Amino acid sequence: MSLRDLSIRAKVLVTALGALLVVLGVATSLSLRYWEKEQFSLTSEHALMAVAAAKEPVEAALAHGQVGIIRDELESLISRPPAEGYRIVSSDGRVLLSSRRGEETLRRPGAPLPSPWDIPPEGQVLGGHGDSTLSAVISVTGVGGPGARATLELVLGVRRIDDAIRRGRTFGVILTIVLALGYAIVLGAMMEREVVGPMRQLRSGLARARAGEEGVRIGLRQRDELGRLGASVDALLARDEETARLAATQQRALTEQAGFAEVGALAAQVAHEIKRPLAGIRSAMELITQEYAMSDAEKTLLGRVEDELQHVDETLRDLLSLARPVGLNSQPLDLHAVINGALARLAGLPGADRVTVERRFDPALPVVTGDAARLEQAVLNLCVNAVEAMPDGGRLTLTTRRVAGEVVVDVSDTGVGIPQENLERILKPFVSTKPLGTGLGLPLVARVVAAHGGRLAIESEVGHGATFHIHLPVVAPTAPPGTEGTWPASGS
Repeated sequence: MSLRDLSIRAKVLVTALGALLVVLGVATSLSLRYWEKEQFSLTSEHALMAVAAAKEPVEAALAHGQVGIIRDELESLISRPPAEGYRIVSSDGRVLLSSRRGEETLRRPGAPLPSPWDIPPEGQVLGGHGDSTLSAVISVTGVGGPGARATLELVLGVRRIDDAIRRGRTFGVILTIVLALGYAIVLGAMMEREVVGPMRQLRSGLARARAGEEGVRIGLRQRDELGRLGASVDALLARDEETARLAATQQRALTEQAGFAEVGALAAQVAHEIKRPLAGIRSAMELITQEYAMSDAEKTLLGRVEDELQHVDETLRDLLSLARPVGLNSQPLDLHAVINGALARLAGLPGADRVTVERRFDPALPVVTGDAARLEQAVLNLCVNAVEAMPDGGRLTLTTRRVAGEVVVDVSDTGVGIPQENLERILKPFVSTKPLGTGLGLPLVARVVAAHGGRLAIESEVGHGATFHIHLPVVAPTAPPGTEGTWPASGS
């Protein structure tokens, strides 16, 4: 487990551990200063005890003039470190006896000692921290006559003690500085990586989301509280985007429903105003055909009129189909049989003989649930559009495949293609790219596919044909009872 995977509480504990190490470094440095004072204090106490213990034997030996005994006593006193030497110094500063024979009868080197009468009875320590030596002095009598006093000086070398403590203190200071710097660097890097960076990333992502940018995700990879916060924000952003998509879809659906409602109202008026005149025109044409002898040219002309009347009638039926709810007679069906049925009906249409049909069926395609008649008519409408987009012939390819939980039917042609600006518009009523098209065929196909719980997608490039993708769920919803109805054959 990496540091990033730890919780914020664990990271705080790690940070506290680093702070504790720094505190220990500071405490070590301070303790070394304390033990330095204690060491010098202890050394001073031992020196005072040593000169106090030597005072009585020295005074007794001086009273009897036994200098050799004094020297032996003092030599044994300085035989153990840190003692380095001794002196007996008269009140006028002359060295009477010394561990260094060359100093005797000379004045004591260095700063003069305190007067023997000024030295406390228990002795006195001269020098100390920072000096190379420390002197413990005590007043002795019996030197130079009755009542005369001299000073017994014990010299101790403290440079090694001072150097050892200085090295320890220096090490403690360096250790403290290194720990503090390391702690600052680690803490700064951890704060930047684990807190500041993620917070900056979170703030940036929220700002982009507020600016309306789509697909924004925070993407925090850590597993601590901030990572869980980022995951929650990502979930909220995804939910908001999904809500916005649903709202846009519903808005489009409402717009389409409003358009279909207008189409329905218009279709009702048109049906009322046109169907009766159409019936009268057809009756008159039948009467003319029966009562009058006509030439072949006249018969051809009447046939064209009949075709146009049929076209008007089909347009009216398409309008009425758009206005009505799409009812389904759902049942399990073989989608390949539905496609083959649409292709069989396509064979007799004008221009179909110049088109090569290619089937690319997935043999493992699952059975879907739907209205076979309506799906067949939807596929037929797409095939008719494809044939009309290839006036000079071409290839019509129908492909079936399964993608995740969907079954997809691809209807592809090698025709003129659809401009990009028209791809969204052609699914709206009355929008057509063909000179004589009504613009109703593709909206009908889209409504049928949507009624099956699917969707219709379009891909096209001008000059390279178009592909219509019918996405159907493996289990499509069933229409409410009582909505079953007929579906007119129509092209766009």
